Amino acid sequence: MQLPTRALLALPTHWEDESTLDPVYYQELLIESPEPREFRAVPAAVHGVQLDLALGNVNFAGYAGAAAEEPDHVLRPI
Repeated sequence: MQLPTRALLALPTHWEDESTLDPVYYQELLIESPEPREFRAVPAAVHGVQLDLALGNVNFAGYAGAAAEEPDHVLRPI
């Protein structure tokens, strides 16, 4: 885990209960454009991710989207 090139897998620990949602109303939200449920981050970025998630500055989907925009889909610190 100390190698700067080894990306760690980040997964959310909170899952929304989708069984109570109206499937017709939420079809676009859940089926056609679901939120990302994982992303990879280099070890140097993990502390910042954990801090921002704990403080509520950035949500999980925000980090997953940022990682998806990278060429190798790995989040790196700014």
